[in-house]
Amino acid sequence: MTAASLAGSAPVGVPTWPAGLRDDLPLPFALWRVLHHVDGVRTAAEVAALARMSPADVGTALAQAEAWVRRAAQRSQPVTDEVLEAVTACVIAAVGPMGEFVVDDVLDELGEERPTLSTLLSALAGQLGEAQVPVFVRHLRARDLA
Repeated sequence: MTAASLAGSAPVGVPTWPAGLRDDLPLPFALWRVLHHVDGVRTAAEVAALARMSPADVGTALAQAEAWVRRAAQRSQPVTDEVLEAVTACVIAAVGPMGEFVVDDVLDELGEERPTLSTLLSALAGQLGEAQVPVFVRHLRARDLA
């Protein structure tokens, strides 16, 4: 049973951690509050009672944790052409048409190989002005990249 199948309904059975989730992944406290009780033995109702929430909220928390795991995996992978295009659009939204040149310059500074998303975003944020960073981040979040 995946967290995605639990989201939005009262989960039944025994919930498990999303695949790829490790103890060292930084998650919001609200999610760890639920995951702390998920042990592969307790039922969803037992987890809900221990976390003091409804079983439906347990399913929602597990689905959110799964999304965090996906984003963490994405940040550690080399940037694909599709992701690079989306990031470039976010930079352009923050700084205007010169954003494409900002991305090209950052890629040149980072070297020949494709950087990870995390490395690219950090380097780009360092090139943006204080007022531009929140706009950049807002557009990244809208594309589920941050």
